[in-house]
Amino acid sequence: MKVLLYLFVETENVGKAINALSEGGISGFFLNEYKGMSPQDWSGFLLDEEPEKALKIINDMAHNAVMIGTIVNEKNLNSIKKCIHERLSDERYTIAEIPIVGLKVNRTD
Repeated sequence: MKVLLYLFVETENVGKAINALSEGGISGFFLNEYKGMSPQDWSGFLLDEEPEKALKIINDMAHNAVMIGTIVNEKNLNSIKKCIHERLSDERYTIAEIPIVGLKVNRTD
């Protein structure tokens, strides 16, 4: 089975993260930059309900981060996660795994 693996890291660790994924044997990836907050940052916090004020506060408090996505074979998943842990053991990261029930790639080359 194929798995969509998401790796969330702070922006300054994107190079380490991509190197770890490459060492684990991935063949490609995509990434999205975003601003994120961990539960510790959010604890006990209520937003103003005016959208402009809420977005300003979130932008001021949130950390710059990157979500890296790649599709991997389930049999390679443990070795990829081991590489991620070795490279990022001193950094904050999150891994999400989503089973893929279908995949079609249309190549024109």
